Amino acid sequence: MNKQLEQYFDCKVKIAEYKNKLPLPIFMTVRDITMVEIYGVNFAIVDVMKETELSIAAMKKQKAKYEEALQCPIAYRVSLNSVSMRNAMVKNGVPFVDLPGNVFLPFMGIILLDVYKKQLIKADKMMPATQMVFLELLYMNDEESILKSEAANKLNLTKTSITRATAQLEKMGLIRQMKSGTEISIMRNYSRKEYYENAKAYLINPVQKELTILRNEASFESFTAGETALSYKSELNPPRIEECAIYKGEEVVDHLEIVDARSEDPDDCLKLQLWKYNPSYFAREGCVDPVSLACTFKGNEDERIEMSIEQLLEKI
Repeated sequence: MNKQLEQYFDCKVKIAEYKNKLPLPIFMTVRDITMVEIYGVNFAIVDVMKETELSIAAMKKQKAKYEEALQCPIAYRVSLNSVSMRNAMVKNGVPFVDLPGNVFLPFMGIILLDVYKKQLIKADKMMPATQMVFLELLYMNDEESILKSEAANKLNLTKTSITRATAQLEKMGLIRQMKSGTEISIMRNYSRKEYYENAKAYLINPVQKELTILRNEASFESFTAGETALSYKSELNPPRIEECAIYKGEEVVDHLEIVDARSEDPDDCLKLQLWKYNPSYFAREGCVDPVSLACTFKGNEDERIEMSIEQLLEKI
Protein backbone atom coordinates (compact mmCIF):
# COMPACT_ATOMS: atom_id res chain seq x y z
CA MET A 1 0.00 0.00 0.00
CA ASN A 2 2.85 2.39 0.84
CA LYS A 3 4.51 2.22 -2.57
CA GLN A 4 1.23 2.54 -4.47
CA LEU A 5 0.18 5.64 -2.51
CA GLU A 6 3.62 7.18 -3.07
CA GLN A 7 3.26 6.53 -6.78
CA TYR A 8 -0.20 8.10 -6.91
CA PHE A 9 0.65 11.20 -4.85
CA ASP A 10 4.30 11.49 -5.95
CA CYS A 11 5.65 12.04 -2.46
CA LYS A 12 6.93 10.22 0.61
CA VAL A 13 4.11 8.50 2.51
CA LYS A 14 4.43 7.68 6.21
CA ILE A 15 2.48 4.67 7.44
CA ALA A 16 2.27 3.24 10.97
CA GLU A 17 0.01 0.73 12.70
CA TYR A 18 -2.33 2.27 15.29
CA LYS A 19 -1.99 0.39 18.58
CA ASN A 20 -3.67 2.63 21.17
CA LYS A 21 -6.94 1.71 22.83
CA LEU A 22 -9.98 3.51 21.43
CA PRO A 23 -13.15 4.45 23.36
CA LEU A 24 -15.30 2.66 20.80
CA PRO A 25 -17.56 -0.40 20.66
CA ILE A 26 -15.56 -3.62 20.74
CA PHE A 27 -16.45 -4.70 17.19
CA MET A 28 -14.93 -1.44 15.88
CA THR A 29 -11.68 -1.78 17.84
CA VAL A 30 -10.77 -5.27 16.57
CA ARG A 31 -10.21 -3.96 13.03
CA ASP A 32 -6.72 -3.13 11.79
CA ILE A 33 -6.15 0.63 11.76
CA THR A 34 -3.26 2.30 9.94
CA MET A 35 -2.19 5.93 10.43
CA VAL A 36 -1.09 7.65 7.22
CA GLU A 37 0.61 10.99 6.54
CA ILE A 38 0.71 12.47 3.03
CA TYR A 39 1.88 16.06 2.37
CA GLY A 40 1.52 16.78 6.09
CA VAL A 41 -2.11 15.58 6.16
CA ASN A 42 -2.79 12.87 8.73
CA PHE A 43 -5.61 10.37 8.38
CA ALA A 44 -6.43 6.78 9.30
CA ILE A 45 -7.29 3.78 7.17
CA VAL A 46 -9.65 1.21 8.74
CA ASP A 47 -9.46 -2.26 7.17
CA VAL A 48 -12.88 -3.80 6.45
CA MET A 49 -11.88 -5.81 3.37
CA LYS A 50 -13.13 -9.13 4.76
CA GLU A 51 -16.42 -7.81 6.16
CA THR A 52 -18.69 -8.69 3.25
CA GLU A 53 -21.83 -8.04 5.30
CA LEU A 54 -20.87 -4.47 6.25
CA SER A 55 -23.24 -2.02 4.56
CA ILE A 56 -22.29 1.40 3.22
CA ALA A 57 -24.83 2.95 5.60
CA ALA A 58 -23.05 1.28 8.55
CA MET A 59 -19.66 2.48 7.30
CA LYS A 60 -20.97 6.03 7.03
CA LYS A 61 -22.37 5.90 10.57
CA GLN A 62 -19.20 4.38 12.04
CA LYS A 63 -17.00 6.86 10.17
CA ALA A 64 -18.13 9.69 12.45
CA LYS A 65 -17.32 7.64 15.57
CA TYR A 66 -13.86 6.76 14.30
CA GLU A 67 -13.09 10.37 13.42
CA GLU A 68 -14.20 11.59 16.82
CA ALA A 69 -12.05 9.00 18.59
CA LEU A 70 -8.98 9.39 16.35
CA GLN A 71 -9.29 13.16 15.89
CA CYS A 72 -8.54 12.91 12.17
CA PRO A 73 -10.27 11.95 8.90
CA ILE A 74 -10.64 8.25 8.19
CA ALA A 75 -11.00 6.11 5.08
CA TYR A 76 -11.88 2.45 4.73
CA ARG A 77 -9.72 -0.16 3.08
CA VAL A 78 -12.20 -2.09 0.96
CA SER A 79 -12.34 -4.60 -1.87
CA LEU A 80 -14.53 -3.16 -4.61
CA ASN A 81 -16.20 -5.68 -6.89
CA SER A 82 -18.24 -3.40 -9.14
CA VAL A 83 -18.66 0.15 -10.41
CA SER A 84 -22.03 0.34 -8.61
CA MET A 85 -20.36 -0.35 -5.24
CA ARG A 86 -17.73 2.30 -5.96
CA ASN A 87 -20.30 4.87 -7.05
CA ALA A 88 -22.48 4.19 -4.00
CA MET A 89 -19.56 4.85 -1.65
CA VAL A 90 -18.66 8.06 -3.49
CA LYS A 91 -22.30 9.22 -3.49
CA ASN A 92 -22.54 8.63 0.27
CA GLY A 93 -19.27 10.42 0.92
CA VAL A 94 -17.51 7.38 2.38
CA PRO A 95 -13.74 7.70 1.76
CA PHE A 96 -12.02 4.49 0.69
CA VAL A 97 -8.82 2.97 -0.60
CA ASP A 98 -8.86 -0.05 -2.91
CA LEU A 99 -5.42 -0.57 -4.40
CA PRO A 100 -4.49 -0.68 -7.12
CA GLY A 101 -6.91 1.51 -8.99
CA ASN A 102 -9.34 3.34 -6.73
CA VAL A 103 -8.61 6.00 -4.11
CA PHE A 104 -11.38 8.26 -2.85
CA LEU A 105 -9.98 10.66 -0.25
CA PRO A 106 -12.01 13.89 -0.47
CA PHE A 107 -9.59 15.54 1.96
CA MET A 108 -6.58 14.59 -0.23
CA GLY A 109 -7.36 13.56 -3.76
CA ILE A 110 -9.42 11.24 -5.92
CA ILE A 111 -8.25 8.51 -8.28
CA LEU A 112 -11.03 6.42 -9.77
CA LEU A 113 -10.18 3.83 -12.38
CA ASP A 114 -12.36 1.07 -13.77
CA VAL A 115 -10.32 -1.57 -11.97
CA TYR A 116 -12.13 -4.04 -9.73
CA LYS A 117 -11.15 -7.22 -8.01
CA LYS A 118 -12.76 -10.38 -9.24
CA GLN A 119 -14.36 -12.15 -6.33
CA LEU A 120 -12.04 -15.12 -6.28
CA ILE A 121 -13.51 -17.94 -4.27
CA LYS A 122 -10.72 -19.43 -2.16
CA ALA A 123 -11.01 -22.93 -0.80
CA ASP A 124 -8.57 -22.78 2.08
CA LYS A 125 -10.74 -21.63 5.00
CA MET A 126 -14.46 -21.01 5.23
CA MET A 127 -15.82 -17.50 5.49
CA PRO A 128 -18.25 -17.05 8.42
CA ALA A 129 -21.21 -17.06 6.01
CA THR A 130 -19.89 -20.24 4.38
CA GLN A 131 -19.66 -21.98 7.74
CA MET A 132 -23.24 -20.98 8.50
CA VAL A 133 -24.48 -22.59 5.27
CA PHE A 134 -22.27 -25.60 5.95
CA LEU A 135 -23.87 -26.03 9.39
CA GLU A 136 -27.38 -25.58 8.02
CA LEU A 137 -26.81 -28.50 5.64
CA LEU A 138 -24.92 -30.56 8.24
CA TYR A 139 -27.86 -30.64 10.62
CA MET A 140 -30.35 -31.56 7.89
CA ASN A 141 -31.20 -35.16 7.07
CA ASP A 142 -29.20 -37.03 4.45
CA GLU A 143 -30.45 -36.45 0.88
CA GLU A 144 -32.43 -33.40 2.06
CA SER A 145 -32.02 -30.15 0.11
CA ILE A 146 -32.88 -26.49 0.67
CA LEU A 147 -33.43 -23.55 -1.67
CA LYS A 148 -30.63 -20.99 -1.62
CA SER A 149 -33.18 -18.22 -1.11
CA GLU A 150 -34.68 -20.11 1.84
CA ALA A 151 -31.24 -20.62 3.40
CA ALA A 152 -30.42 -16.94 2.91
CA ASN A 153 -33.63 -15.86 4.66
CA LYS A 154 -33.19 -18.34 7.48
CA LEU A 155 -29.58 -17.28 8.14
CA ASN A 156 -30.13 -13.58 7.42
CA LEU A 157 -27.58 -13.57 4.57
CA THR A 158 -27.54 -11.20 1.62
CA LYS A 159 -27.81 -12.47 -1.94
CA THR A 160 -24.10 -11.79 -2.45
CA SER A 161 -23.12 -13.66 0.72
CA ILE A 162 -25.20 -16.77 -0.02
CA THR A 163 -23.81 -16.84 -3.57
CA ARG A 164 -20.22 -16.64 -2.38
CA ALA A 165 -20.82 -19.13 0.45
CA THR A 166 -22.37 -21.80 -1.79
CA ALA A 167 -19.69 -21.24 -4.43
CA GLN A 168 -16.99 -21.82 -1.81
CA LEU A 169 -18.67 -24.99 -0.51
CA GLU A 170 -19.05 -26.23 -4.08
CA LYS A 171 -15.36 -25.56 -4.79
CA MET A 172 -14.49 -27.55 -1.68
CA GLY A 173 -16.48 -30.43 -3.14
CA LEU A 174 -18.88 -30.49 -0.20
CA ILE A 175 -22.17 -29.60 -1.89
CA ARG A 176 -23.91 -29.52 -5.24
CA GLN A 177 -26.28 -26.90 -6.61
CA MET A 178 -29.32 -27.90 -8.63
CA LYS A 179 -31.75 -25.88 -10.68
CA SER A 180 -35.23 -26.15 -9.21
CA GLY A 181 -37.65 -24.29 -11.47
CA THR A 182 -36.61 -20.65 -11.32
CA GLU A 183 -34.60 -21.23 -8.14
CA ILE A 184 -31.48 -23.11 -7.09
CA SER A 185 -31.42 -25.72 -4.35
CA ILE A 186 -28.36 -27.01 -2.52
CA MET A 187 -27.56 -30.29 -0.79
CA ARG A 188 -24.55 -32.08 0.64
CA ASN A 189 -22.49 -34.52 -1.39
CA TYR A 190 -21.96 -36.88 1.55
CA SER A 191 -23.57 -38.44 4.57
CA ARG A 192 -23.34 -36.30 7.69
CA LYS A 193 -20.17 -37.97 9.02
CA GLU A 194 -18.32 -37.87 5.65
CA TYR A 195 -19.50 -34.31 5.09
CA TYR A 196 -17.98 -33.22 8.38
CA GLU A 197 -14.75 -35.19 7.91
CA ASN A 198 -14.21 -33.72 4.44
CA ALA A 199 -14.89 -30.19 5.74
CA LYS A 200 -12.89 -30.39 8.97
CA ALA A 201 -9.73 -28.81 7.54
CA TYR A 202 -11.70 -25.83 6.21
CA LEU A 203 -13.68 -25.01 9.35
CA ILE A 204 -12.85 -21.83 11.28
CA ASN A 205 -12.94 -20.92 14.94
CA PRO A 206 -16.11 -18.79 15.26
CA VAL A 207 -14.77 -16.82 18.24
CA GLN A 208 -13.72 -13.28 17.29
CA LYS A 209 -12.87 -12.13 20.80
CA GLU A 210 -13.22 -13.20 24.43
CA LEU A 211 -13.90 -10.85 27.33
CA THR A 212 -14.98 -11.04 30.95
CA ILE A 213 -17.99 -9.23 32.42
CA LEU A 214 -19.87 -9.39 35.71
CA ARG A 215 -22.70 -11.92 35.78
CA ASN A 216 -25.23 -9.32 36.96
CA GLU A 217 -24.56 -7.39 33.71
CA ALA A 218 -25.64 -10.37 31.58
CA SER A 219 -29.32 -9.50 31.18
CA PHE A 220 -29.20 -10.37 27.46
CA GLU A 221 -29.76 -13.72 25.71
CA SER A 222 -26.59 -15.78 25.38
CA PHE A 223 -25.72 -19.42 24.80
CA THR A 224 -23.56 -21.69 26.93
CA ALA A 225 -20.19 -22.18 25.23
CA GLY A 226 -16.56 -23.14 25.74
CA GLU A 227 -15.57 -25.63 28.43
CA THR A 228 -18.87 -24.99 30.24
CA ALA A 229 -20.86 -26.33 27.27
CA LEU A 230 -18.37 -29.14 26.72
CA SER A 231 -18.74 -30.22 30.36
CA TYR A 232 -22.50 -30.61 29.80
CA LYS A 233 -21.88 -32.99 26.90
CA SER A 234 -18.95 -35.02 28.28
CA GLU A 235 -17.16 -36.01 31.46
CA LEU A 236 -15.05 -32.82 31.48
CA ASN A 237 -15.20 -30.80 34.69
CA PRO A 238 -16.75 -27.32 34.25
CA PRO A 239 -14.42 -24.29 34.39
CA ARG A 240 -14.33 -21.95 37.40
CA ILE A 241 -15.86 -19.12 35.34
CA GLU A 242 -18.91 -19.92 33.23
CA GLU A 243 -18.55 -19.34 29.47
CA CYS A 244 -21.25 -18.07 27.09
CA ALA A 245 -21.44 -16.81 23.50
CA ILE A 246 -23.28 -14.08 21.59
CA TYR A 247 -22.97 -12.63 18.09
CA LYS A 248 -20.36 -9.86 17.88
CA GLY A 249 -22.84 -7.59 16.08
CA GLU A 250 -25.44 -7.57 18.86
CA GLU A 251 -26.28 -4.04 19.99
CA VAL A 252 -25.63 -4.94 23.63
CA VAL A 253 -21.92 -5.52 22.83
CA ASP A 254 -21.44 -1.74 22.54
CA HIS A 255 -22.47 -1.27 26.18
CA LEU A 256 -20.63 -4.10 27.91
CA GLU A 257 -18.37 -3.21 30.81
CA ILE A 258 -15.26 -5.38 30.73
CA VAL A 259 -13.63 -6.43 33.99
CA ASP A 260 -10.36 -8.12 34.96
CA ALA A 261 -11.23 -11.60 36.27
CA ARG A 262 -8.09 -11.57 38.43
CA SER A 263 -9.52 -8.79 40.60
CA GLU A 264 -13.06 -10.19 40.88
CA ASP A 265 -14.68 -13.16 42.57
CA PRO A 266 -14.85 -15.90 39.89
CA ASP A 267 -18.44 -16.67 40.93
CA ASP A 268 -19.39 -13.10 40.01
CA CYS A 269 -17.78 -13.29 36.55
CA LEU A 270 -18.89 -14.51 33.14
CA LYS A 271 -16.53 -15.17 30.24
CA LEU A 272 -18.21 -13.99 27.05
CA GLN A 273 -17.25 -15.12 23.55
CA LEU A 274 -18.07 -12.77 20.67
CA TRP A 275 -18.80 -14.92 17.61
CA LYS A 276 -18.24 -14.15 13.91
CA TYR A 277 -21.68 -15.58 13.13
CA ASN A 278 -24.83 -15.73 15.22
CA PRO A 279 -24.79 -18.80 17.49
CA SER A 280 -28.56 -18.56 17.97
CA TYR A 281 -29.23 -20.03 14.51
CA PHE A 282 -27.85 -23.43 15.52
CA ALA A 283 -28.05 -23.39 19.33
CA ARG A 284 -29.66 -26.35 21.06
CA GLU A 285 -31.20 -26.30 24.53
CA GLY A 286 -29.39 -23.10 25.44
CA CYS A 287 -25.97 -24.34 24.21
CA VAL A 288 -24.05 -23.50 21.06
CA ASP A 289 -24.18 -26.25 18.44
CA PRO A 290 -21.70 -29.14 18.82
CA VAL A 291 -19.66 -28.63 15.64
CA SER A 292 -19.20 -24.90 16.25
CA LEU A 293 -18.31 -25.74 19.85
CA ALA A 294 -15.63 -28.16 18.65
CA CYS A 295 -14.28 -25.46 16.32
CA THR A 296 -13.76 -23.07 19.26
CA PHE A 297 -11.08 -25.43 20.56
CA LYS A 298 -9.02 -25.45 17.35
CA GLY A 299 -5.34 -25.56 18.27
CA ASN A 300 -6.06 -26.72 21.82
CA GLU A 301 -3.81 -29.70 22.60
CA ASP A 302 -5.24 -30.57 26.01
CA GLU A 303 -5.96 -34.31 25.93
CA ARG A 304 -8.98 -33.89 28.20
CA ILE A 305 -10.48 -31.44 25.71
CA GLU A 306 -9.68 -33.66 22.72
CA MET A 307 -11.34 -36.69 24.32
CA SER A 308 -14.41 -34.64 25.29
CA ILE A 309 -14.77 -33.31 21.75
CA GLU A 310 -14.57 -36.86 20.37
CA GLN A 311 -17.38 -37.86 22.73
CA LEU A 312 -19.39 -34.82 21.67
CA LEU A 313 -19.08 -35.44 17.93
CA GLU A 314 -19.80 -39.17 18.20
CA LYS A 315 -23.29 -38.28 19.40
CA ILE A 316 -24.15 -36.48 16.14
